[in-house]
Amino acid sequence: MTKEPKLPQEENLAETLRRDLEELVEDELAVEALTANKAAFLRAWLKDDLHRAADYLRGLGGELQTLEERGGSWLLDAADPTETAWPNLMRCIKEGKPWALAGERTVGGEELQCLGCGYRALPEAGTQITPCHRCGYGCFLQIEGGLED
Repeated sequence: MTKEPKLPQEENLAETLRRDLEELVEDELAVEALTANKAAFLRAWLKDDLHRAADYLRGLGGELQTLEERGGSWLLDAADPTETAWPNLMRCIKEGKPWALAGERTVGGEELQCLGCGYRALPEAGTQITPCHRCGYGCFLQIEGGLED
């Protein structure tokens, strides 16, 4: 003969079910709170990560620009200034723009722009024009008014 399991009395059964149900609700609320905390943490972590990524990309953009400028400068240094500046000098002559050569004397308030690399300088009045400090070319565009343009 098999024994039948002994069931709790009806009053005890209702109380046990009520207690189990309350525990389930408490557990569900705890899981919900834990999920909300994790979501808030994840949101804060992603926001911080996004700010750091933006800062990194800004810095990287600046570095790339610097490298690009440095690379361009190296290419201009390697190039024969007469080859790169000759078309600029011819354009100045054709357009009637004032230009000067190394060895000439400067006029007051006159800015010189190298036709080889674009370097701009404002020499003192009456000084002798020297070749460009950057590329060594000796032809310059004379800019009236100096650095104010």
